[in-house]
Amino acid sequence: MNENPVNQPLCILFAEDDFFLRQLEAEVLRCAGYEVDEVEDGGAAWDLLQRKNYDLLITDNQMPMVSGMELLRLVHAARIPLPIIMTTGSLPAWKSAGDTFFQPLTTLFKPYTIAELLAVVQEQLHAKAGAGNDALPSSLQRQPFTALIPVSNDR
Repeated sequence: MNENPVNQPLCILFAEDDFFLRQLEAEVLRCAGYEVDEVEDGGAAWDLLQRKNYDLLITDNQMPMVSGMELLRLVHAARIPLPIIMTTGSLPAWKSAGDTFFQPLTTLFKPYTIAELLAVVQEQLHAKAGAGNDALPSSLQRQPFTALIPVSNDR
């Protein structure tokens, strides 16, 4: 179980408009021990961000209503101290332009594996903790994901 120092599960807000992808990835994150709130667009994510504290935001870029970029601008303007992972299928224009406004953002390019998702989530939560693995509670230290996926040699 991935928990913070007061033994509460770390809470992730996951915004993704693809229903099946959102369901799958949210369940994977839950199985990894995180509390996950999932929404279908940036507008719904913004509503939740104003009412609840999160340890991490994972957002798709291309979403209806409020895009991932628009959501990032809202989070930045509100000065919400939150690590953010942007999932996208292409290099956003702001990334290639070197806009320093979004430098702390981590980008996860689609398609990505579940293992890559979990690794990036753990890296961001470790960075938020502001310390190396030695200073983190054992529940936050990187653990292999293989225990969550049955491994079969059948092909």
